[in-house]
Amino acid sequence: MNRLKFQKSLNSLRGWRERAFMLAIAERALPNALLYLDSIESDSPSDSPLKLADIDSAWNMLIIEQDEEGIVELLDLTQANMPDTEQSEHYGALPTHDCLSILEQALLAGINDEKPRALSVSQLSLETITQFIEFSEGDSLSENQLIKLFDSHPLIEREFSFQAELSELLRSASHPGEELILAIRELAQDEGISNIGISL
Repeated sequence: MNRLKFQKSLNSLRGWRERAFMLAIAERALPNALLYLDSIESDSPSDSPLKLADIDSAWNMLIIEQDEEGIVELLDLTQANMPDTEQSEHYGALPTHDCLSILEQALLAGINDEKPRALSVSQLSLETITQFIEFSEGDSLSENQLIKLFDSHPLIEREFSFQAELSELLRSASHPGEELILAIRELAQDEGISNIGISL
């Protein structure tokens, strides 16, 4: 399946499969956010910084046994930690905002899953990567050169491969059991390397 067809197929992910897809995308990007939030802890916009344990809670509340009250609390925490990219001069604010926006969409789907969200989340993760490639490697490149770089870049190929494997794993599962969630999270974490190739 080519990339365009794959992305269009994401619109058919519904219910717990869609929530798990988005949460896995967020977990893969989590090192970006944790690294940035740790670096600004002294003047953090939130009195309660986001932690790894909050992602554990999200999996439990969104997939295992839905807890709308808990989802709302975690949604508030996510939004409180969202950096203002207009005000920050730190590049890390951009991938952090993207990561938390993806987590926000996953949490919102736990409250209202009528709106399809998987495709936009998939695209946002890819935009995080293209933005990072442009920032780190594209300083002197023309627009056409950038497009060629994006098309063949290992980080883009890695992300498409991950999303396709994740989608296949979810489609083949009959229910969201503990074994499936462990497999999804292991795939998403990829030994702690984020979607833009950094680790804590």
